[in-house]
Amino acid sequence: MPGYFDVTIETHFCAAHALRDYKGTTEPMHGHNFRVVVTVTGKRVDKAGMAIDFLDLKPVIDEEVGRLHYGFLNENVEEFREGKLSPSAENIAYVLFKRIQKRLPKGIAMNSVLVGESPGCSATYRERG
Repeated sequence: MPGYFDVTIETHFCAAHALRDYKGTTEPMHGHNFRVVVTVTGKRVDKAGMAIDFLDLKPVIDEEVGRLHYGFLNENVEEFREGKLSPSAENIAYVLFKRIQKRLPKGIAMNSVLVGESPGCSATYRERG
């Protein structure tokens, strides 16, 4: 088959954050029920018809998203500690993309990570068209 197969898993986490350099200051700490949608891509399927088994992908995503769950992102997540990235939806998507990408099996590539802060408001990170 000449096309690609996208495999998507949706999950969520609850956390607090305070954006740094937000309109000249650090915004007050507040929380969200973040929505996360991870999509990976493969060119081929196995004999069972799968590019990647959901049962293999889901634990990787759950572990990476679990690092963010029920914490204050600015303090509890290395990538967002003082002097590093501000914990925006865009940067959360970026961090999850990079960490999950390192753990994918051969033949499976990251497509995108979408992070939603509230209904109708989300940011997506991807590295290819």
